[in-house]
Amino acid sequence: MRFFTKLFKGKKQQEINNDSLFELSCSLEKNKQNFERLFDRCDDFVKRDFILMRNRKACIYYFESIVSSENISRFILEWLMEPMDTCVIKTAEKIKNKFLPSHEVKITKNTGDLLKAIYDGDCIILIDGIAEALIVNVRTSNGRMVGSPQIEVSAIGPQEGFVEDIHLNLALLRKRIKTSKFKIEFSIKGCITKNTFAIMYIEGIANPEFIDELKKRIERIDTDGVIDTGHLRRFISDNKFTPFPQEILTERPDRCVNHLLEGRVVVMMDGSPFALIYPSLFIDLIKSADEAYMSYYMAMFLLFLRFVAFLISTFGAALYIALTVFNPGMIPTQLLITIASSRAGVPFPAFIEAFIMEFTFEILREANIRIPKPIGPSISIVGGLVIGQSIVQAGIVSQAMIIVVALTAISAFAVPGYTTNPALRLIRFPFMIAASFLGMYGIISLFVVLLIHMASIRSVGVPYLSPLAPLNLKDIQNTLLHGPPSYQRYRPAFLETLNPVHTSKKNS
Repeated sequence: MRFFTKLFKGKKQQEINNDSLFELSCSLEKNKQNFERLFDRCDDFVKRDFILMRNRKACIYYFESIVSSENISRFILEWLMEPMDTCVIKTAEKIKNKFLPSHEVKITKNTGDLLKAIYDGDCIILIDGIAEALIVNVRTSNGRMVGSPQIEVSAIGPQEGFVEDIHLNLALLRKRIKTSKFKIEFSIKGCITKNTFAIMYIEGIANPEFIDELKKRIERIDTDGVIDTGHLRRFISDNKFTPFPQEILTERPDRCVNHLLEGRVVVMMDGSPFALIYPSLFIDLIKSADEAYMSYYMAMFLLFLRFVAFLISTFGAALYIALTVFNPGMIPTQLLITIASSRAGVPFPAFIEAFIMEFTFEILREANIRIPKPIGPSISIVGGLVIGQSIVQAGIVSQAMIIVVALTAISAFAVPGYTTNPALRLIRFPFMIAASFLGMYGIISLFVVLLIHMASIRSVGVPYLSPLAPLNLKDIQNTLLHGPPSYQRYRPAFLETLNPVHTSKKNS
């Protein structure tokens, strides 16, 4: 009995997750009944009956919120309602070729394709006596237009950023990559949401194994819907239990183009302004788009600065705890006296002191995200100053700890990539715990464990620590040390590209 109950529930759930498909017939009334029953209680679903060229009944269906009503009137109804010889309307093909001036018209019998077209913003035309339907592209963009990137801000690079419309995003890439070798393959996933994904790569450069692997992972997704690319990366990541991002999350078209030319694969989703780039490595966490537009020396200086910021954000608070509690002899005498005097009267050990400040800062950061934008900056600044000053005057924490926590927090923001910050925020606390129990030995031991963990991570099969582990000096020059263009002749070897040498030959 339980088996039949589960079977019934499974079938019921399948009916809920999937639209009930039906076959088109030559009877317009029957087709209309099927569509109207399917979209019952969908008030934004519009049905428009009209007479096709004097005496043939027809009907058009669309969602009014995602189509251009002006295009429907100008390029469909005005042409099809014009009185003409009825002998030319025996087939849908003749109507498409002679009476629909729209740039994109398709003919199909598959109701699954018809439903997808309606959801995407097309309209469908049903004609009495014809067991086929016409799909006409009348989409309109109701979202925000292309503007400056919101997160990956660049002072000297292009100021265009992706938006939530995948067609606009693809246009930004197409105008930068003018070759037929730039391939875009679409995929539909999500039982209810039916999200559109685009897998992009340059044929003849990208490794086909990476492309096939990403396609397989996306095909294996079995869910009601994918909300955003941030949600999508959970499904296709190699290691689900690591704080480190295994993909590059970007909203910059120029950065996508740069990685496509290297031989990587870009995954984009309709409704999201961010693209995912695979494979991704640890060194990508400290690189930004600005390096391509700067001189070699300035790019190397900023890269070194970000790496130092990464170390300070990860080990800053832990080193303070270890040095003040277990290894005070490693601190210069005058500095040690200053730290000791600032901690006079503080009732908590350095470990509790550090945790209080770190948690306080995390709460302030989270609150700043939730506060409405008009009052957010003022509240965050005033709140930080008031709480910091009050907590020092109350003798709960020392001034030295305020400086250490502020420095680690600012250093975390200096590391580019929004997905990198959560990793730095998480791994900071285990190092603080290790330092409070074992001092420098605890930090070193946990650092070795972290390196082992990072060495075990793969991004679409590529070792996460490449080109450092396994070591490849040529790749270090190509990816980490951005020398003059004459020294950047080879693509990274860990990408296993089909064409390892950058070439100036035209591809068409």
